[in-house]
Amino acid sequence: MSRDRSSRRFYRMESQNELMAFMDRGSLASCQNRWVFETAWEVANKVGGIYTVIRSKTYVSTEELGDQYCLLGPYKEYSARTEVEEAEFTGPLLTAVTKMREQGFKVHTGTWLVDGNPQIILFDIGTAAWKMDEYKQELWSTCNLGIPHLDIEANDAVILGYMVAQFIEEFRKAAEDYSDSPPQIVAHFHEWQAGVGLIALRTRHIDVATIFTTHATLLGRYLCAGNTDFYNNLNKVQI
Repeated sequence: MSRDRSSRRFYRMESQNELMAFMDRGSLASCQNRWVFETAWEVANKVGGIYTVIRSKTYVSTEELGDQYCLLGPYKEYSARTEVEEAEFTGPLLTAVTKMREQGFKVHTGTWLVDGNPQIILFDIGTAAWKMDEYKQELWSTCNLGIPHLDIEANDAVILGYMVAQFIEEFRKAAEDYSDSPPQIVAHFHEWQAGVGLIALRTRHIDVATIFTTHATLLGRYLCAGNTDFYNNLNKVQI
């Protein structure tokens, strides 16, 4: 058992050393017009464990990507007042935020006061509530996904998802004029509360790469409880 643990520590250290060459705070990514957007309900909004996961990776993310990395989430005044330093952006981020504001949406921008001080954009979902029926109709007509009328949590997830998708669509248009290189954008979504944004990007055919992460599945809980070396045996797990 001790030998197995030692090999895992060695593997992780080797991976870290290989990554150090890319820790240029976004210099290379800027030249290549590469951007990463990470969306979660718990960005600057301490509700559960996803908050800790997101916060724990901000330092290394900004060391690698600098201002080419941006976190997206819902605006929650009670936490934003202590966790976010509001400031305006420049470049295509500012253009996209301005486009959203011109359409009547309230958008807060700045830096998250955690390690790395990553850029952050928080959407006031209340200012888009008037479009909820339109969003739900689009979700139904494109995916046959229905949302219960009185499910407040699900309704909020729909509004946030479509606001994020619309922002990324506006951003991609703006980024095309930012560099001679076409924009390369990754949109990463955490859990179902943010996942509607990924669906909207796909159904609207927005040219970005998408990633979805779920943080707690029943299968994962059983495997980990059984002391299974889950991450080193993903190729052997059959669902």
